Amino acid sequence: MIKTTYLKIRQADLTRQPRPADAARLTIHPLADARRCSALYKEVGKPYYWDIYRLGWNADDWQDYLRQPDVHISLIRDTHGVVGYLELKRQGDAVEIVNFGLRPGCIGRGLGKLALETVIEHGFSLGADELWLHTCNLDHPAALKNYYARGFAFVREQVDNFLPLDPSPRGVAMAA
Repeated sequence: MIKTTYLKIRQADLTRQPRPADAARLTIHPLADARRCSALYKEVGKPYYWDIYRLGWNADDWQDYLRQPDVHISLIRDTHGVVGYLELKRQGDAVEIVNFGLRPGCIGRGLGKLALETVIEHGFSLGADELWLHTCNLDHPAALKNYYARGFAFVREQVDNFLPLDPSPRGVAMAA
């Protein structure tokens, strides 16, 4: 059984705490290369089974997806290199955090809080009034706690006995 929790945060409800001047900084950089995007998605998502959602996607599917004007895929960097993957999708006045995570070697270094704060800041910089996401019991065990600690509010839960696959960006249905 897969339990999915839907969360949202509104810009009006966001309380920003000042960061210390010497705090580590993470930056968001757009990722336009389909192969690099696919590789980072797979690396970050492997422990959480992200790959099953886009099992049949090839380089052309990724390129088609990256060309969609409301899709924003980025890498997250610190001063040492790439630490994570971020995928946002604009939907009207809201932005969905479709996928967000850290590379396996970056987990356990205290970057999750800072990365999520950076993601929230970036999402609202796109002009959104609200950010929303869904997380499930296959995600990192600390994910839900981190979302709540950064100000996300519970919307609803859903329990399923299957995982829906993302259709091909070219409109071809994936095999069941």
